[in-house]
Amino acid sequence: MFESGLEFLRADFHLHTQKDKEFSYSGEPNDFVKSYISALKQANISVGVITNHNKFDKDEYKALKRAASKEKIFILPGVELTVKEGANGIHTLIVFNPDEWLENGNNHIQTFLTAAFATISNPENRNTKCCYDLKSTLEKLEEYGKDYFVIFAHVDQGSGLFNECGGGLLESLSGLAPFRKRVLGIQKSRTRDNINKFNRCFGYIPALIEGSDPKSLKDIGKGDKQTYLKIGEYSYAAIKFALQDYKSRVAESLPERKHGYIESISFQGGKFDGQTIRFSSELNSLIGIRGSGKSSVLEAIRYIFDLPLQTDKEYKESLIKNIFGSGGKATLSVVDKHGKHYIVSRIYGEQSNVIDENGLDLNIQPSSLFDGIQYFGQKDLSNSADHENGLLEKLVGGKIGKSAEITSCVKELTTSVSQLLDANKIPEQIEECKIKKSEVEHKMSIYKEKGVAEKLKKQTGYTTDKAKLDSVKGRIDSAVRELKKCYDNNKDVTLGLQGVESIYNSDIIKKASDILSAIGNEILKIGEAVTQIESNSLEFADVVEMLSKKIDGLSDEFAEIKREIKDDTLDIDGFVKMTEELEKYKENLQQLDERAKSKKQIESAFKKAMRERNDILLEQFNAYKLEIQKINESQNELKITIDFKGDRDNFKSQMKSDFRGSGISEIKYQSLCDAFRDYVELIEDWILCDGMKIKEIISSSEYTKLDKKLQDQYADLLKNQVSNNVEIYYHDKLLRHHSIGQRASALILFILMQSDNDIILIDQPEDDLDNKIIYEEVITAIAKKKQDIQFIFATHNANIPVLGDAERIFVVEYQDTTIDISQGNIDLKSTHKQIVDIMEGGEKAFEKRQLIYTSWK
Repeated sequence: MFESGLEFLRADFHLHTQKDKEFSYSGEPNDFVKSYISALKQANISVGVITNHNKFDKDEYKALKRAASKEKIFILPGVELTVKEGANGIHTLIVFNPDEWLENGNNHIQTFLTAAFATISNPENRNTKCCYDLKSTLEKLEEYGKDYFVIFAHVDQGSGLFNECGGGLLESLSGLAPFRKRVLGIQKSRTRDNINKFNRCFGYIPALIEGSDPKSLKDIGKGDKQTYLKIGEYSYAAIKFALQDYKSRVAESLPERKHGYIESISFQGGKFDGQTIRFSSELNSLIGIRGSGKSSVLEAIRYIFDLPLQTDKEYKESLIKNIFGSGGKATLSVVDKHGKHYIVSRIYGEQSNVIDENGLDLNIQPSSLFDGIQYFGQKDLSNSADHENGLLEKLVGGKIGKSAEITSCVKELTTSVSQLLDANKIPEQIEECKIKKSEVEHKMSIYKEKGVAEKLKKQTGYTTDKAKLDSVKGRIDSAVRELKKCYDNNKDVTLGLQGVESIYNSDIIKKASDILSAIGNEILKIGEAVTQIESNSLEFADVVEMLSKKIDGLSDEFAEIKREIKDDTLDIDGFVKMTEELEKYKENLQQLDERAKSKKQIESAFKKAMRERNDILLEQFNAYKLEIQKINESQNELKITIDFKGDRDNFKSQMKSDFRGSGISEIKYQSLCDAFRDYVELIEDWILCDGMKIKEIISSSEYTKLDKKLQDQYADLLKNQVSNNVEIYYHDKLLRHHSIGQRASALILFILMQSDNDIILIDQPEDDLDNKIIYEEVITAIAKKKQDIQFIFATHNANIPVLGDAERIFVVEYQDTTIDISQGNIDLKSTHKQIVDIMEGGEKAFEKRQLIYTSWK
C-alpha cells in the first residue's frame, strides 16, 4: 500500500466487538476474529477503532490487529467512555496511541479505566457513568503523559455532547486547557446549529467524522454517511494528523480524479538504471542537496514528452545525454482524464513512442494525451517575468488553438498582392504592346503601298488563321490541365462516409450518405465531361494540324508568288512573319484588357481576406479575454489585462528590422506604427492606394526604398501578426515594476491558477522566490489545486513538501556513477528525518533554530 504516496481510505471510529454487552454474536467463538475482519473488509474499512462501552480487552484487540494487518487493515485501541456530565452522561470515544499505552506488555488503558470506575459497579453497561466528569477525564488522561485524542460520539442523540450539555455547560468546558488539543472530532453531527454552537464556545470546529456503532457483524460499516482519511502509512500519528488537518485530509466520499497524470517513470540504462519512480496524482516533491540530481527526473520527463526548452538549451541537452547514456531508455506510465492508461517511452536520440492499453502504437504527440503540461526549468520563472504575452500563450493558448483559417486568409492576401502587382503593370504592358503593334503596322503599310500585301493576301490570311487557332489551342490546353487537376483533387470527396455506421444517428447518416452519393454522381459527370473536353481538345489539335498541312501543301504556290514580286528592297518572308506578329499583339491586347477589368475583383478579394483575418483574430482575442476573466475572478493577487493588437513597441521594433536600410527615422517609424495597426493595413495602403498614407509620413526617396522592400518581403510580412498587449498586475502594481523575485512569485501564482492543466513541472522555484511568498501564496495555491492538477517539484526548500503536505516525497542522492532515489511521503517518520537532514541541516540545527525562534517570541 501507499506506493503512490498518501491515499484516501475508509475509516470507522466507532466499532464494537463481542466483548461489548450490546454486541450480538451467535457464531463460533474461535471464528469471531476471522468473521469480524471479513465484515470490515466487505465494508471497505481500512482503518478501525475498537471502542467498546467502558471496556478494553487487550487480548481481543491484539488478535484483531494481527488478523487485520494480514488484510491490510489497521486497528487502533479505544474505548467509548460514559463521562459523568448531563442527565445520561456523555459518550466519549477515546483513541489511544498503542505504542505508548500498550508498550512493553503494559496495559495503561485498563489502568485508566479501573481508576475511572473504582467505586462503580457494572461499568460495562453503556449508560453506567464513570466517576470522572469531562474536566477530570482530560486531566487524568494527561497525567499519563501519553498521546491520545477524543471524539464525541453521536453528538446530536441521547448521551451525545449537544443533547446532554446546554449552552452554559459547554461554555464552562471551553476553559479546559487540553480540550482543543485533544478533542479532534465529533461523530454523527447532523445539525448545523450545534456545530456553530461548538465553534462559538470553543473557537474551532473539529473534524466531522463517522462511525457505524455496530451491534452485530452485519451492522459494521452501515450508516448514511462515511469517513475517508488521507494518510501515507498505517500509524496512530498519521491518523491523528489527518484529523487535525481535516480540511485537506478528511472526506465524506472518495474524491473523484478528473485530470490526467503520470503514474510512474522507469529507466533502463543511464544514471537511474533499473529504478522505477511512482508518483502521486497530486503533489510530488523531489528533494536533495544542490547537485544531487533532483532536476534530472524533471528533465527526463520533459524529454520524453518532447516539451520545448525555454533557457539553457545547450546545458539541458547535455544533461539529458548524461542521464540517459548511449542507448538509455525511459518509460512513463500515464493515465488520461478518462482513466485510460498509456505507455510513453523514449530511447535517447530517438523519437517518443505512445502505446495504448490495448498495445496499439499511436501516431500522436505524447503531450496530446493531456489537457495541458506546463514545464518550467531552473530560472525559467524569472526569465519569463518580462514576457507576459508569451506566458499567457504558453498557459492558455492550447485551449484556444491556432485557426487554420488565418493561414488561408494570409494565402489569399498574398495571392491578391501578387496579382495586383501584375495588374499594376498592365497599363504599362498595354502601352508597350500598342507601340509594338503600331511599329509592325507601320512596317506593313510600306508593303501595302507597293501592292505586296494584296499579292500575299492568301498566304497572310492562312498565317493569320493559323495564329488565331494556335492561340485558342494554348488556352484550351491550359483549361484542360486546370480542369483535370481540380477533378483529380476532389474526386474522392464522396468517400468521406464510406463504412461509417452510427448507433444513435443512423437515419441522419443514411440521409447524408444518399446526398453524398448524389454529389458523387454529379462529380462523376464532371469527370466524364473533363474526359470529353480533353478528347475534343485533341480533335481541335487535329484541326490545327490540318491547317498546318494545308499551308505546307501551298508552299510552292506561295513561293511562286514571292518570285513574281520583283522588289529587292523588300523582305517578302518578313511580311508574312509580321502578319503573324500583328495577330499575336492583337491577342495580347485583348487578354490584357480582360485582366485590367478583373483588377477590381482582385482588390475586392484582398479586402474580403483582410476583413476575415481581422474577424478571426478578434475571435481569438475574445477567447483569451474570457480565459483572463476566469483567472482574475479565481484569486485576488493577480490581475491581467489584454489589448487587441496592442503590442505597439514590438511592432515598431519589427518594422525597424524589416525595413532596415530604408533611411526611415525613429520618429517616422513611430508615426507609421500609429497610422497602421499591422502590416496588412500598411500593405493595403501600399497596394490599393499607391501608398497615399505612407507618403504623408516619409519622403519620396524613403518611399522608393520601402516600395522595393515591400515588393521583396510582402509574403513574409503578411504572415506577421501584431501581438495583443498583455499586462499583469501583482498586488495592483504592474509586474515589470516589481523585483525579479516578486515577478517570479506572481508568475508561479499565474501558473497555479490555470485549472485546465493536468500536469505542472517546476524545477526549484525557490531560487526565484522568498520563503514568505512561498508560504503565504504559493503553498496556499498548491493546496487548493493539487486535487485537480499533478505537481512535480524539484526543491531544496522544506516549505514546499512540508507545508504543501506532499503526497509523495523523493530523496535524490548522487553517487559516483548513479543517482539513487528513496521514495516516501509526508507521513513517514523515515521521510521526516530525511527532510530534516537535507533541508534543515540535520536534527541539531533544526532543534537549535526552533529554540532560537521560541526565544524570539
